[in-house]
Amino acid sequence: MEADPLALALFGIKLGLYGSALLATGLALHASLNIVARADRARVMQSAALAGLVALIFAALRLGLANVQMGGVHAVLDPETLSWTWPALGPSSIASAVGAIALAIGWRLRSRTAAGMGAAALALTFGLTGHSQALDAPGLAPWAVTLHVLIAAFWLAGPITLWPTRNLENTALIRRVHRFSDLAMAAVPLLFLLGLWLAILLTGGWTPLLTSLFGQLLLAKIGVAGIALALGAYNKTIVTTRLRMAPEAGRRALKLTLGFDAALFLIALGVIAAATSLTGPPPL
Repeated sequence: MEADPLALALFGIKLGLYGSALLATGLALHASLNIVARADRARVMQSAALAGLVALIFAALRLGLANVQMGGVHAVLDPETLSWTWPALGPSSIASAVGAIALAIGWRLRSRTAAGMGAAALALTFGLTGHSQALDAPGLAPWAVTLHVLIAAFWLAGPITLWPTRNLENTALIRRVHRFSDLAMAAVPLLFLLGLWLAILLTGGWTPLLTSLFGQLLLAKIGVAGIALALGAYNKTIVTTRLRMAPEAGRRALKLTLGFDAALFLIALGVIAAATSLTGPPPL
């Protein structure tokens, strides 16, 4: 089989799309779920709105690249080619636009409700396209993908909103970490279980999950989520105590665990972008 010469371009676009959409979703969730205090909420919502705009740009680039793959460079804006690519990518592109607009409204109106709606719309973009939609009977899979993305995005925003900056007082920092940890400890195990169920569903069983490149990439992502869960438990049980008893030592420990979390996210992001652009599910 001849390699797709645009595969690397698709990988880069998906990396940018996934990263910006997850970042926008996560920041919006932290604003809507009251992780950050009201005084800092406007700045977080602004960042979410900007990331949502970037995600919308990458969604447009993905659609344009799909047209090029179908009909060549001259077909990037061709209506006839678009009639073939739009059914697959159109709903996701529309959800990206709705999410970006909702986040912009949330920022301008300081509305936690609009921010939450924007986060939900951007998470839905992942369920409206991709391998779950290619199943013979998608069933609950697209909704499971959407929930999976919401939880992953919530985790992603942690290293940003919880970072112990100098101007963030220790009392406010402890409140943020407690609020985040309480929600994360309930949600991240579900992230792990949903990821495993989707991996088995998309590959067609345990054997192709373990033996195919696509399945192995999904397992790598699940492994990263498991490490993130362990880090979250460490933050909740050890780091928060240090923040109360020895603030400076606690802040150093928090920076270390958040740095690991950020690195884990980048690894997971690269893995899923590779799984959805450079390879695909094994034949059922």
